[in-house]
Amino acid sequence: MILMVLQTFEVFTFIDFSKIQTKNTKKGYIGALVAGILGGIFASPCSTPVLVALLAIVSKSGNLLFGVFLLLLYSLGNSILVIICGTSIGTVRKITQNPKYGKFSNVLKYIMGGIILLLGLYMLYIGF
Repeated sequence: MILMVLQTFEVFTFIDFSKIQTKNTKKGYIGALVAGILGGIFASPCSTPVLVALLAIVSKSGNLLFGVFLLLLYSLGNSILVIICGTSIGTVRKITQNPKYGKFSNVLKYIMGGIILLLGLYMLYIGF
């Protein structure tokens, strides 16, 4: 989290997003498949405990339809944020390029970065 804040505050550049965007040569179905596989690999540590709990509930009940319904609800909830982010990227770009909102976005960046920094320092504190 602290490294993420340093990237946000532009102290260090760990990930150069401009290079990542220009190297992307996969498009269409293959690009979507590769993005899905990578997304699944990185999201697996977070989503696996929830899936195990859901499957345990379903196996205890023994109801297949209930299991399908629970997994459907989980998949909808898991993908809603991705859909919102993907469809609103144009609006976010327009707002951030508008000079009227430029100062506000910078202030918001530092406020959110400060909150993430405090959380990271707190996690270091409880870890040691």
